[in-house]
Amino acid sequence: MGQAKDRGTSEDRIAAAIRRRAVAHPPVIHCNCCKAELSNIGAADTSRLKGIEIAFSAHCAACDQDTWAVRGDIAAVKAFYAALEKAAGQAVQLGTAKPHPHLDD
Repeated sequence: MGQAKDRGTSEDRIAAAIRRRAVAHPPVIHCNCCKAELSNIGAADTSRLKGIEIAFSAHCAACDQDTWAVRGDIAAVKAFYAALEKAAGQAVQLGTAKPHPHLDD
């Protein structure tokens, strides 16, 4: 106990979490299929997904495919994509993403 107090008030910690989340939001996601830049990105609630830090998705109108950007533990990310495959009933294409340049600011 007491460690949270060392990081500031509850309001300060909430504000810091909101800032980290905003910085982590990618400006664009590239479609895994046709490589189009997708800017209409939605954030997924990952609060109940153990090992997943953040997850975003976007739908590509050009090729009618969904693309996900997920960050977390390797095993958790693999499990996330396995769940996507099960829900879609087909294999999903995995891509890679570079970390946001200002994530550690």
